Amino acid sequence: MKNKTAFKAYLSAYHNEVTGSRLLLVVEFPDGTKRRILVDCGYFQEIKYRYLNYVDDINPENIDAMIITHNHIDHTGLIPKFVRNGYRNPIYMTKITQELCPAFLNDACEQQDENAEDMRLRYPEEADKFKPLYYAEDVEKAVNLFYGVSYRKTLEILPGIKMTYFENGHILGAGMVLVQCYCEGMQSINFFFTGDYRMKNCFYEVPPLPKWLKKLPLIMVHESTYGNTNANEIKKCFRENVLTAFSKKQDILIGAFAQGRMQEMLYFFKCLEDDGLIPEDYVICVDGPLGIKTTKKYQSILSWYNPSKEDFIPKCVEFVTPKDRAHLPTDGRPKVVITTSGMLSNGPAHYYVPIYLGMKNAMIHLAGYAAEETLARKLLDCKRDETIKIGGEVIEKKCIVKTTRELSSHITADDGIKFINEFENIIFLVINHGEETNQRTFGERVIEETDVKEVGLIDRDNMYVIYQNAKKDDFYDDVYIKRIPAKLNMSYKLTSKQKERNKRKKRQDEKAAKKKKKNAAKRARKSTNKSKMGA
Repeated sequence: MKNKTAFKAYLSAYHNEVTGSRLLLVVEFPDGTKRRILVDCGYFQEIKYRYLNYVDDINPENIDAMIITHNHIDHTGLIPKFVRNGYRNPIYMTKITQELCPAFLNDACEQQDENAEDMRLRYPEEADKFKPLYYAEDVEKAVNLFYGVSYRKTLEILPGIKMTYFENGHILGAGMVLVQCYCEGMQSINFFFTGDYRMKNCFYEVPPLPKWLKKLPLIMVHESTYGNTNANEIKKCFRENVLTAFSKKQDILIGAFAQGRMQEMLYFFKCLEDDGLIPEDYVICVDGPLGIKTTKKYQSILSWYNPSKEDFIPKCVEFVTPKDRAHLPTDGRPKVVITTSGMLSNGPAHYYVPIYLGMKNAMIHLAGYAAEETLARKLLDCKRDETIKIGGEVIEKKCIVKTTRELSSHITADDGIKFINEFENIIFLVINHGEETNQRTFGERVIEETDVKEVGLIDRDNMYVIYQNAKKDDFYDDVYIKRIPAKLNMSYKLTSKQKERNKRKKRQDEKAAKKKKKNAAKRARKSTNKSKMGA
């Protein structure tokens, strides 16, 4: 049972489902001292949660340290906002992430005006709330706070708090993080944050975790992106689709995320080239300034991290500049274009998609998740020969559109269960980072298929208090875990009401406009009849 003088930790999530990852760990020592650590500081990308990027629900000045698991914007994109609002303490990440992250934050910074304008259009009654979240100087200040850490090197980041990164196959530089909270005379409270993870990567081997870690009493925070999907349910079709397109002399357009997917695509085509499977007349064109910059960074990093994979770019590759772009689709050469963004909604994809969509002898291949309201989702939902509106242009879909989940950088549910079963003493498994149904499905499987003692879901509505009562000489952990309301969604619920008011107003406006048009037509007919009578 709980003890008022116990060694305590509070764990809360400032995200609900997949993006916007922010986990707050508050450690309260028996003497009343508190340490506050933010694990990830991500940008919300789902349409229904994007409003939360503009909500100040954490006071950055109260945070003692920040730990970043990997370089994806849904885990890093609000760092400059935190710095702008007063955060001045170290931001810990792996040394590789430290090299990669600045370019992505600068790119996110350049999109702030567009993002704010989109929110003003969605919430016109609250338009004054939506301004750029940060500026270039905020990114620069944030980067100056970065502290790169080597894998498997334990570092005391605060009095009573130690941190260790372990390798993760999600993307280059990703890490799983062990946070050990300790005080004199008490057993420690150990948190293991998996981040987004996968146990393999085409650019490096992911070494096994050490035995001492697997034996350690742990509170594990585990992702559930594919919490309802087993590996054997994912059809492997990408290689077959590409080779078929080659045999038909089709042009291929592939959307790819600037870090991870674009480089993996290049490695895939390098392997095809090495096997003599790319026709001699084909060219591989890579477009997207951030993706190209990251590709070159990969080469630099791999030169010391894993030199055997440094040469991953096919010989038939051309890096495209904005100047080259206009002539590329019509230069007569059969080609593969790999471009940002992964969901086709940003970057040079805006230029290529309308062109390829109208080509009969072409294939657009999606290589990842297509979220609602993205261009990638629109292409999937539109049947061949139907029309699709892109911007102000209506285009007939003549090309083939294919998709695959086999290239995902997230672990599947069955592999997640295997991973969890490698650990001998998971006291509490906290599930996050997945759609709500996936979280629940995965939680049920953990209860049925593992020896985990307790499982819980965490989101903006629910948080957990962990009481450690065991003394240092005890051979067991006397841990009490209590779920309590987080009450973080209050501002969001108000916004939901505002959203509904906006929808009602839009319906009323449309109804009024329709009535006005009808009345105008009626008056026009009366006027015409009067003219005829007068004649």
